[in-house]
Amino acid sequence: MAFEQILGRSLLIRALENSLSRGEVGHAYLFSGPTGSGKKTTALLFTQALNCTGSNPPCGECSSCRRTASGNHPNVFHIQPQGASIKIEQLRELKENLYYLPAEGFKKVCLLYDADLLTLAAGNSLLKILEEPPADLVFLLLSSRPWALLPTILSRCIHFPLRPLTDEEIGSLLEEKDVPPGEKELLVLLAEGVPGRALELLAQDSWKAKLNESEELMERIDSSSPEELLPLAEELSRKDDLLEIISALSLVFRRRLHSLCSEYSEKAEAGKLLLMENKCRWLLELQSELQENVNQRLALEVFLLKTKGVV
Repeated sequence: MAFEQILGRSLLIRALENSLSRGEVGHAYLFSGPTGSGKKTTALLFTQALNCTGSNPPCGECSSCRRTASGNHPNVFHIQPQGASIKIEQLRELKENLYYLPAEGFKKVCLLYDADLLTLAAGNSLLKILEEPPADLVFLLLSSRPWALLPTILSRCIHFPLRPLTDEEIGSLLEEKDVPPGEKELLVLLAEGVPGRALELLAQDSWKAKLNESEELMERIDSSSPEELLPLAEELSRKDDLLEIISALSLVFRRRLHSLCSEYSEKAEAGKLLLMENKCRWLLELQSELQENVNQRLALEVFLLKTKGVV
C-alpha cells in the first residue's frame, strides 16, 4: 500500500515523501485526529517507508515492509497504554533497546499510541529521550487529544493534524465500495469527515437502524404537544449516539424539505415550506451547539419547542 492510497492527505503525504527523499527525517512526529481519521495507517506506512528497501517506499513488498505490517520487525517498537495510561516502567523498558544500533534496516521506530495518556513521569522520561535522541531513532506519536500532551513534548514534534475530510472525499471513498447514492448521502453525514467511521458504519450496517430511528423521531416530534416534547428532550440528552441521531435527523428533514419544494407549485402551502426550512436551519444550529460544551437537554428543549412555535 503506497502513500497515494491514503485518501485526502496529499499535503501530508508530500511532506513525508520529501523528508524521505532528502534524508531529512525528524526525530519525532505527531499524528493527531479523531478515532478513524487514519493516524495509525499513516504512521505504519511511514514506518514501512523508513526501512523500505524497495524503489518507491513504502513498497509493501520487501521483507522489511512485510515484517513491519505483520508486527515482527526488530527495529519497530509499539507502546500502548497499560490500563488507563502509559507508565514510566514502559518507557524504562523501551530505553534499554533504543541505544543499540538497528538490527537491520536504517531506523529504529517507536510508535506511541494514545500518547496523550502518558503519565507525568512517563512524559518526562520521553522528553529526556527527545532532547538527546540517538541518530537512528524516530518516534511516531498518535493522539486524539494533542492538547493533553506536555507542551515541551509538542514543541519537539513535527505535528500533522489529520483534519476531517470533505463530504466529496468521503463520498468518493464510499463510491469505491459501490454504495448506492441514497445510502451514501446518510453515511457521509454520519461520518463527519472521518473515513474510518464511514467504513465502520458501512461494515456494521448500523446506519440503516439510525435512519429508521430518526424517521420515527421526526414523526414523534410532529405528533407531540409542547408539553410532551420536554420528556423527549430529556430522553435524547441521555443517548450516547446523540450526534449521530441528529445527523440522521437532518437528512430526514432535508428529504422532507425537498419533497415539499417539489410539490410547492401544485399543493404545498407556503407556510409549511417556510416552517420546514426553519426546522432545517434550527437543526443545523443545534448540531453546532451540541459539539460545544453546552447543556444538551436545554439545547434540545429549545430546538423542539421552536418546531412548535413556542419559542
